Amino acid sequence: MELQIINLKDCEKDYFYKSWELYESSFPSEEKRTLKEQNTIIKNENYNPIAFIKDENIVAILFFWSFTQHTFIEHFAVNPTLRGQSYGSKILEDFLSRHNNCILEIELLSDHITKKRFDFYKKFDFVINEHKHFQIPFRQNSAKLELLLLSYKDKLTKNEYDNLYLQMKNSLTIVGNVNKGEIK
Repeated sequence: MELQIINLKDCEKDYFYKSWELYESSFPSEEKRTLKEQNTIIKNENYNPIAFIKDENIVAILFFWSFTQHTFIEHFAVNPTLRGQSYGSKILEDFLSRHNNCILEIELLSDHITKKRFDFYKKFDFVINEHKHFQIPFRQNSAKLELLLLSYKDKLTKNEYDNLYLQMKNSLTIVGNVNKGEIK
C-alpha cells in the first residue's frame, strides 16, 4: 500500500480543507477543535497533523503530539468510504513502529461501537490505564469528559501519567486563550 504522507502544516490548502472535512465528520463536537482553534494550535511545534493520500484523495488523518516521553495520538480517522480495507491497521502499525510510547484516548466502553473501537486498538497491544482520566477540554467552559487512556504495550505508572497529563494540559492552554479572544 503506497500512501503519500502530507504534513498539514505545510500543505496546500486544498488538502488541509479536505482533511478538515474528515475531521469534522469523524468526531463529536466535545472531542474536536473549531477551525479557528486549529489554525492557532497548528503553530505549536509539538503538534503534528498529517494526512495520508492515495490518488489525490484523503485516506486518513492522524493528528498527534510529540511530548518528552510520549507520543499522544489525539485524532485518527479513516475516510468512511475506505474503512474495512485495512488502511487504518496498516497506518497505525507503521506509526507505532516509528514513534515511542504511544498513547491515545477513547470513550468509556458503553456500547458495541466503543467496544469495537477498543478491540481495534487492543489488537495492536494497547492497554487500558487505570488512572481516572479526563480529556483536556477543546472548548472553554466544556464539561469534564471522562475517557479511557490507552498506552501502547505497557501501562503508565502514576508518576508517568501525572507528568504526561501536565504536558498535555500545558500544550492545550493556548486553546483556552483563543476562546477568550487573547490571541489574534
